[in-house]
Formats: sequence, C-alpha cells, structure tokens
Amino acid sequence: MKEKWELFKETLTETTSMSKKEFFLTMAVCVLGGIVFGLLFSPRKNTVIGCNNGNYSKGEEDEFLDWDEEEQD
Repeated sequence: MKEKWELFKETLTETTSMSKKEFFLTMAVCVLGGIVFGLLFSPRKNTVIGCNNGNYSKGEEDEFLDWDEEEQD
C-alpha cells in the first residue's frame, strides 16, 4: 500500500495555478452541489407551505367567470 501511495504522490505536481474563472466555476459547482445534496438528504420531506384553510384556485378562468355570473343573479 505504501508503494502505491508513493507512486501516486510522484504523479502530483507540487504547485498548480488556477485562473479566477476556474476558481469561480469550482466554487459555484460546490455551492450548487451542496444545495442539491442538502435537498436530497434532508430529514424533512413532507413540508407543506400554506394554512390549508379550504381556499384554493383551480386555475381555470371559465370557472371563475361562471362563479361571478351566478353571484350577480
């Protein structure tokens, strides 16, 4: 195992340089990857945002127009 480690260390260069663009992209990938990792492995999976008071919208304009016409009669 030590021999493999020594061979691996020899393949690495001592110093490397990175442009600002590469650094920024690396940081962006790390941040976005962390967000995705956190969302996938978070303990809370059944979070509901809202008060569930019975009000809802079906999203169809025709139904709202019919409701307004019935209210005017």
